[in-house]
Amino acid sequence: MIEEIRKVDEKIREKLSSWAKEILERAQRDKDLYLRVPVRTLSNVIWDEEKGILRMGEKVAHRSFLNLAHSKRFLQTVIVASAIKELLEEGITTSLRDVFYRVKFTIPGTRENVVDDQRESDKVIEDLETMLGFVREEFHVFSKGGKGHVAGPIEIEEYVYSPDGKHRVVEVDGTNVGMGGWAVPPIVEPERVKIKRVEAEFVLVIEKNAVWVRFHEDRFWDDHNAIIVTAEGQPDRATRRFIHRLHYEYNLPVYVLTDADPWGWYIYSVYKQGSINLSYLSPQLATPASKFLGMTISDYYDFNFPRTVQIKLTDQDLKRLREMRRYPWFKKKEWHAEFDLMEKKGFKMELEAATRKHWRFISKEYVPAKLEAGKVLP
Repeated sequence: MIEEIRKVDEKIREKLSSWAKEILERAQRDKDLYLRVPVRTLSNVIWDEEKGILRMGEKVAHRSFLNLAHSKRFLQTVIVASAIKELLEEGITTSLRDVFYRVKFTIPGTRENVVDDQRESDKVIEDLETMLGFVREEFHVFSKGGKGHVAGPIEIEEYVYSPDGKHRVVEVDGTNVGMGGWAVPPIVEPERVKIKRVEAEFVLVIEKNAVWVRFHEDRFWDDHNAIIVTAEGQPDRATRRFIHRLHYEYNLPVYVLTDADPWGWYIYSVYKQGSINLSYLSPQLATPASKFLGMTISDYYDFNFPRTVQIKLTDQDLKRLREMRRYPWFKKKEWHAEFDLMEKKGFKMELEAATRKHWRFISKEYVPAKLEAGKVLP
């Protein structure tokens, strides 16, 4: 796997060199230093109905060094790119926070810092992702760490890279993990994490960690031959990428289990077609074939839940619900029927409400019944 990492590193270094050469050639030709940066604002986010994902459009901005409004961002981009080149040459991995401190210094002869806030360096790295066509994880840069936990019939080889040459391959058997499961690392690209063997029939993505623990303890993965995954709420990039790989590399169906509220339903959509903020990464992160197996207001009646599980909708919930009605990826009639029912009845439910039946109802009866009946939403 070390050779695979080196090959990717070399490709990025070549792209950086080519990019730098192109900038200099423009300066000589046009007498101006400028960058061509894909626009990542909402105005350039497109709903690709054919592919079933949110993606970035074709708009490009010109960022000129001689334009006072652009010059600082231009300089930041060059300096961050240089820091990434150093990372690749030294063969080390670091965090977004470390990159921020690496490039946070005062420009000689001024009182101006290159960056004052981490959000500035983070945005520059996002710019470089779109400009170079690589994800930041391939730059050896990660966020705070993966949030995901995994269990089930899967074998993984996680490559732990070390610049001193003492590389390790950690083998993971998803059926023989502790209460916390296998922790998804912050970088899950194929050259770092090899999915060695999968015997599961599907993937069940669970919104909440506490509910995931219930499924793990009850060995749902064994009874139903499934891989169970959680990202503890709003999913991080690494967990979304891992689920994407499970589907595309092993053709596994993906089902998502969330609360019956607008926020849980939106989390499902992030797994399915991507997010607005990371629309430029949807081809690597989104899994459009995902189906919603989670709670709905219809389930309240179908499963005869007690009235005590109802939670009154807030004004914020209703506002979010009405926003979601307008999203083209939620236009299917099945979803609008649920939106109508939620608004009419005025309540939402959480996954933990299933314990009102009995402690193991959600893992032993509720989800198995929905799976058997094919009771999913698109």
